[in-house]
Amino acid sequence: MPTTPWSRPATRRLRPLTGITTVGAVTAGALLGMSGTGAAVLPAEQTVEDVPASVTAGSEVTFTGTLSGTGDRPLAGQQVDLQWRAGPGQPWSVSASDTTDAEGVAAIPATVDRDAQWRLRFAGDQVHDPARSRVQTIDSREPIGQRIVDTAAAQAGKPYSYGADGPGSFDCSGLTQYVHRQVGIELPRTSSDQRAAVPTIAKSDMRPGDLVFFDDGGVYHVGIFAGDDRIWAAPEPGDSVRLQDIWTETYTVGRAW
Repeated sequence: MPTTPWSRPATRRLRPLTGITTVGAVTAGALLGMSGTGAAVLPAEQTVEDVPASVTAGSEVTFTGTLSGTGDRPLAGQQVDLQWRAGPGQPWSVSASDTTDAEGVAAIPATVDRDAQWRLRFAGDQVHDPARSRVQTIDSREPIGQRIVDTAAAQAGKPYSYGADGPGSFDCSGLTQYVHRQVGIELPRTSSDQRAAVPTIAKSDMRPGDLVFFDDGGVYHVGIFAGDDRIWAAPEPGDSVRLQDIWTETYTVGRAW
């Protein structure tokens, strides 16, 4: 829910502090700070490169910062809220809160599962004015395995053609090579070379987006695992790219991502 701004008493003159200005991942050591005087609000240093521009959906990002007052002295024991909103003009909601330590540092983890804007917010107290960080936008990307599946599904209905590697037609390994290339992964051209190029994954650990290789004394077919014992594949002449059942236990699994 959105933070309710603190309203200062009309009978008391307060000394303003600067806004918190940097949000980033804890491992990068980003800071957010306030430095001010009794007469003016001064900007603090910001390290924007420490903020992830995009993450895989479901990733945890820890936002960290230091709250300080006059003379850059840390403000300890203060509540700082991590807020998010879907986009400009949308209401802010509180994701989680933390209390600053003796150095004025707050560190708040959050799971990023959608595109959103984030900021750290200090609501203020009877001595210190409210302050907030600059808004930071993080794009939430679909997990790469699902991107591979979705890219393969987008080829549905395109005809099988021996030796074809897209985009208008495919053979089995031409499809897997093409799909992986669309998400930034290079694979060799043939199914046997692809099998040799990627590590083997246990069948119990296979996930959507993995490569399924069919072997009968040599690799003769490959597809992209879609879940539910099915693969996206370009099966054979006269057929087209489609979901195909895994019809045998004689296969191995590889992962290129």
